[in-house]
Amino acid sequence: MERFKSVARFVLAEFGPLIVFWALALTLGVKAAIAGALVTILLDSGFRLYRRRPFTRLYLLVATLTLAFGAVDLWAASPFLLVYEAPISNLLTGAAFVVGAFGAKPMVQELAEARPGAALPQTEEMRRFFRLFTLIWAAYFVLKALAYLWIAVTLPLTQALALRSIGGAISLGLMIALSVTQGRRLFLAFRWLGWLGAPAAGP
Repeated sequence: MERFKSVARFVLAEFGPLIVFWALALTLGVKAAIAGALVTILLDSGFRLYRRRPFTRLYLLVATLTLAFGAVDLWAASPFLLVYEAPISNLLTGAAFVVGAFGAKPMVQELAEARPGAALPQTEEMRRFFRLFTLIWAAYFVLKALAYLWIAVTLPLTQALALRSIGGAISLGLMIALSVTQGRRLFLAFRWLGWLGAPAAGP
């Protein structure tokens, strides 16, 4: 139960604006979805500032993409981007994860350290692990973008949206569960394969 709560908190913390947007877009329309996403971002930003919680790169990316695609849908005569928003946003997210894999701190490491009570060793081996893990997430989003594109061009809009919602939620849940519950096993597997280099002591 505690592990489930941890996963749920992660999903809400990082994907809250997108969840609110899609829930309202599919029930009340694009205008309500944009308003709800904007209110969610403002309230969550105030809460993060008050609690001095960090704004992760993933959260900023999700919030920006949500508002950007919602604004285009609102401006357009008809919500045409509802068909192609998911492939494009997932492809852009995958590209952001590729960029976020490099630098001083990989994106997934940043997310892991943002969790309450997280204390990770600051070693080169750990950074290499999180770099690989970030690239795995990038591959997931790229593959999902390709799957969504295939769904968009082969199925009617109603069926495409339904399949996309169900499949996207399940696949994202599995990826988050993998990240939360199997991180240590993946670390040991990567070390056994020699992908992390020689272990090094942290500062």
